[in-house]
Amino acid sequence: MLQEAALAASPKRQQAIERSWANLVAPGALLTSAERHQVIRDARAGWAGATAPNVTSGIMGEAAHWLAVDAEGLTEQIVADFEARGLDRLRYLEIVGVVARLSNVDFYVRGIGATELVLAEPSPTAPSGRLHPDAVLTNMWVPTVGRSFAPHVVDALPDEGEAVRDLHEPMYMLMADMGDNAYRDLLTRAQIEYLAARTSYLNECFY
Repeated sequence: MLQEAALAASPKRQQAIERSWANLVAPGALLTSAERHQVIRDARAGWAGATAPNVTSGIMGEAAHWLAVDAEGLTEQIVADFEARGLDRLRYLEIVGVVARLSNVDFYVRGIGATELVLAEPSPTAPSGRLHPDAVLTNMWVPTVGRSFAPHVVDALPDEGEAVRDLHEPMYMLMADMGDNAYRDLLTRAQIEYLAARTSYLNECFY
């Protein structure tokens, strides 16, 4: 647990991690709680060194594995192939959101020396079905809303978009502060951006 970490998490980041984990293991817009649990298992297996997807997880497990171990290798053709094999683009988008936030949660927890958060029993509650009415498929591989930037790329699923920003802000900075080059936390804005750019480069992130 975070309270047992070798390095103390700031209250705002601990609370953000706890909120994000509660959201990750709950039902989403289209995926059940059990399906999101399996996505978490498949992504974690990839980070632990699994070289191939878990065949029992099907196409969703394949997508989760790709996103966890080789996101930079994904192409529009691969996403189209997922769709042709039964994984529609909105469900794929939800898997993107889950794996992306899980990486933030798991690697932060690992980085401060805490124990990996444990999956409990999945919730029986049905997915919300909540979709953004203005989401359309353009050249982004997945449906998006308006001009899409990184913190808004999953806004076709409004609850997922809100969850991304709820974690993004405590871990990085408030959206309202993004234009402030003099912003500082424990690090200066230049130090923050250097770490962000270096991480993006190592992950081959096209942003």
